Amino acid sequence: MALTRVYKYRIREGTEEKYLKLQEEVLDLYRKYAEVDVLFLHDSKDSTSRTEVIRFFGSTPQSDIQKIDSDPQILNLFNFFQAEILHPELREIHEENLISESVSSAGKPHHIELYCSDLKKSREFWSWFLSTLGYKQFQEWHEGISFKLADTYIVFVQEEAKHLDSIYNRCRPGLNHLAFHATSRQQVDELTSQLRERQVRILYEDRHPHAGGSGSYAVFFEDPERIKVELVAP
Repeated sequence: MALTRVYKYRIREGTEEKYLKLQEEVLDLYRKYAEVDVLFLHDSKDSTSRTEVIRFFGSTPQSDIQKIDSDPQILNLFNFFQAEILHPELREIHEENLISESVSSAGKPHHIELYCSDLKKSREFWSWFLSTLGYKQFQEWHEGISFKLADTYIVFVQEEAKHLDSIYNRCRPGLNHLAFHATSRQQVDELTSQLRERQVRILYEDRHPHAGGSGSYAVFFEDPERIKVELVAP
């Protein structure tokens, strides 16, 4: 079983360097007790707004979290965070959700490989988008690049010239779209704004953000190959 914690808070202006250093120290201490994947996001429209996503893996994540929460060094760093970094007028740390999930890899995608007509354009687009979801660059070679999150990775390969006359169409047999989990509705909204700033085509604008149905909150858009991509909130 894996547990995911999501926190939202605001930091003081001018504390970015302290904040980044603190992130590194906290993550090093977390890794004494658990296999963790930590992602820190900030709102591009507000330099003080932060989202912290922590995924705890392993056979006993709840026990690992208890050890982390009681570690004196981590408590000291948290006290430093509250005193020196947390916004003095907006001191609430909001826990958005707590998600339980199976850590077994059986049946989950191992990797996805996409061929590109222009690797440079696809690399620029996907490296930006996937980094907002916590993916890190995994492999790189002359004809391709890949990005990894936990035990899944996505590969992009330059198509051979002899096949470039075959244009992708998601309405034909084959891949229709790729869908990714968002951490929250706020992340969907933030990414939608960034897509518009980048002049990326957003699909189903007249039904956004409920194009997937009344119970769905998502943004649909196109990559440089016109592959449909979806980011959907829990």
